[in-house]
Amino acid sequence: MSIAEEKQMIRQQIRERRAQLDDGFIRDLREALPDYFMSIDDAELTGRLEKAGRIALYRSSKGEVPVDALAKYFMRKGIKCCFPRIAGGRMTFCDCASLDDGLFERGEFGILQPRSDAGVVMKEDIDIAVIPGVAYNDEGYRLGQGGGYYDRFFGDAKTLLVAFCYDFQMYSAIPVEAHDLCADILIPIATKDEDDD
Repeated sequence: MSIAEEKQMIRQQIRERRAQLDDGFIRDLREALPDYFMSIDDAELTGRLEKAGRIALYRSSKGEVPVDALAKYFMRKGIKCCFPRIAGGRMTFCDCASLDDGLFERGEFGILQPRSDAGVVMKEDIDIAVIPGVAYNDEGYRLGQGGGYYDRFFGDAKTLLVAFCYDFQMYSAIPVEAHDLCADILIPIATKDEDDD
């Protein structure tokens, strides 16, 4: 099996697991995420947050960890939030002052993204990025959707990369290639109680 085939098999398995997550669990997680994020005990993250002027996030799709409440939290704190926009095979990040529907449109993959008239942000101006992923290994290396957009955009950036994932997205056997992005801080979220079978 080739690396590409192996990665695609892992993607399919994880997508199927994400599709089975309970709506109530997702709803509770969505509301709890800001408190969860701010309770992370990491000196570098705390230091970056104290000085952060801009944080990159994403609009969740297809079972990704929902970060909208986290974006709203940062916006209330006066931190600028930017979101990915994909057009012409290229990803940029654009500032959005709120999550109002009028500021976003469906992109070519069906994911909400900033409208074409949104202001583009230089990656050097992004202090922290909360990034999505399909699976991660123990070192934080990320398996994305397969387009390589995040790998190319943040591959040489000095941005602190933070990734939330569900516990079943931790996959130690992910094949890693030279271009694959690695999260600086990886935060697994338990999807079931220890008492569950």
